Amino acid sequence: MWLSLIPSIITPDYTWPAPAVTTVQRVTPPVPAVPGANSRWLWGKAHGLLYHFSRCYCYLLELYFDPHIIQLPFGLVLKWTDRTSVEEVIAMQMARAAGIPVPRVLSCGEHVTPHLTREVSILMTRLPGFSLMNSDDPLEVADEGPWLEELKTCVHAMREWEPPSQDIICWPIGTALRSSRVPDHIMGPFKDHKSFYQHLFAPASQHGFISVDDYNNTFATAKKLQQRPYKVKFTHGDLKAHNILINEDGHLAGFLDRESGAMRFGKDSWWYQVAMWMGGDEYREELESDRALNRLTVDSYIAF
Repeated sequence: MWLSLIPSIITPDYTWPAPAVTTVQRVTPPVPAVPGANSRWLWGKAHGLLYHFSRCYCYLLELYFDPHIIQLPFGLVLKWTDRTSVEEVIAMQMARAAGIPVPRVLSCGEHVTPHLTREVSILMTRLPGFSLMNSDDPLEVADEGPWLEELKTCVHAMREWEPPSQDIICWPIGTALRSSRVPDHIMGPFKDHKSFYQHLFAPASQHGFISVDDYNNTFATAKKLQQRPYKVKFTHGDLKAHNILINEDGHLAGFLDRESGAMRFGKDSWWYQVAMWMGGDEYREELESDRALNRLTVDSYIAF
């Protein structure tokens, strides 16, 4: 009964408004400065206190306590996972500066503890809306809300941002990339495309193939990726339905989870159709090669 008397700003349902997707900047936004080591250390201590505060907060409000996405009052969330990174902070700040609806970063903390794999935490605003859900239903563009065009606008704008170099493959600040599809889930930075491909193909294994011919044919399909010229693009590496927030009016409210680079969903799924509609149909041959590469290397990362 007493819970109904709590001001809304204290509850976990309180959100800060997301910027409306009207015009998304197609010119590369400036790369923000990386938070200093002392600042990250101090904020790490503060975030540790917020972690323990959230335990009490969730207990009093009868909420489930998630130790990775930590709920706080005043429309705030503390993200603290083993994949959270300083690079994610930079990507979020660049996206928000360009007009893409992402959470506002308030602080970035670093936790230097030998037994702790969760090294970085991010305090950010909570966005409104509900997550999309993937399904096996066909995509009916006419029946979808304005979010679909707005999402396409955001993705296409990001792909026009110019990287520091067309040779180097890395985060905007020149550091390693994160992906769930490589050993240890981190790779690079790479000085050129050749070294990038060498890293991707290095774990290729015949394990799981029914014959040598099956392996060789799959390897040949995957190698086609190296036969085409590509430009380095800035993009969202984890563009899945549950990372997209939609508000009650059907507009795009949030673009979440910019920490890694992997995208997997079935050919007949609704979200696959969304990706194809946004321009992915231009890369059907590349998708076939990527699936072949995944068959070759899946044993190197699947259990880690």
